[in-house]
Amino acid sequence: MSKSYEKINYVFRLKKQIERKMIIETLQQISILIDISKYHYFGFGSVYFADFLLFHKYLNINSMTSIDHNKEDEKRFAFNKPYGFITFKISDSTTFMERELKWEDKLFIWLDYDGNLGMTMIDDAKLVASKSKPLDIYLVTMRATSPPNIDDFKEEFALYIPRKLKYKDFKGKEFPKVLNGIMTASIESGLNTQENIRFLQLFNITYSDASKMYTFGGIFYKDNKCADLKDRLSNLHYISHDDRVVDIDCPILTLKEKITLDSRIKAEKGELTRDELGLKDKDIKSYGSYYKYYPQFFESVY
Repeated sequence: MSKSYEKINYVFRLKKQIERKMIIETLQQISILIDISKYHYFGFGSVYFADFLLFHKYLNINSMTSIDHNKEDEKRFAFNKPYGFITFKISDSTTFMERELKWEDKLFIWLDYDGNLGMTMIDDAKLVASKSKPLDIYLVTMRATSPPNIDDFKEEFALYIPRKLKYKDFKGKEFPKVLNGIMTASIESGLNTQENIRFLQLFNITYSDASKMYTFGGIFYKDNKCADLKDRLSNLHYISHDDRVVDIDCPILTLKEKITLDSRIKAEKGELTRDELGLKDKDIKSYGSYYKYYPQFFESVY
């Protein structure tokens, strides 16, 4: 089985890092409604534990569990844990959630798969929805590669594909609409066993560092919390409560280009003034939307 962590360092994926910072900002924005530091974070830390590092540093989460199914690398996963309070287990996501996850905890779950949509992802989403409590958080990431055979795909996932989707939606850049519909239907299916608990979608994101990826996610709620949550997040341009896809399409910049563009940001609006850097106008405009989350990678000299 392919191991993506042996092919690319997760820490240095530019747009993935931007996505992580957007998620952090979102949770910080609703901190008046939830104390995220009291949550248990469950995900796939791999050997880099990038999400775990950031969620501890910026959200103060101290209860964390990482799993992986590659038993042959168990020692490597355990060795790379950045903090002693992280629990690591060899398991697949479904088995761990069914047998070991403490659903009574306040939960922040991010199932960050590196493959295409499969029934495991749908079954996991249904399981999470059937077990979650109000204000539990759930995200899922997968590849956004359109299927080679659309008819086979439609047959396999027929129970979860919204009827409003057209054949063209299964091709190319439109495909995330299909993934959104399927994941939404999966969550709704799981919630059928719950009483008065709903799901507020917050994330409907695509990006491409190497492969095209898609992230769907949000928060479970009850009673009148939906309006409060939406109000707290109304100023964040990347929040999507429907099938609107937010593509993190910012350019890859040199350090000099980034510093120059940052120096021309209008502080009152977070916009960029036009500048002749040899960059396309659309890249300059896109950077203006994501500059707050743009990471800097450079070699340190001691």
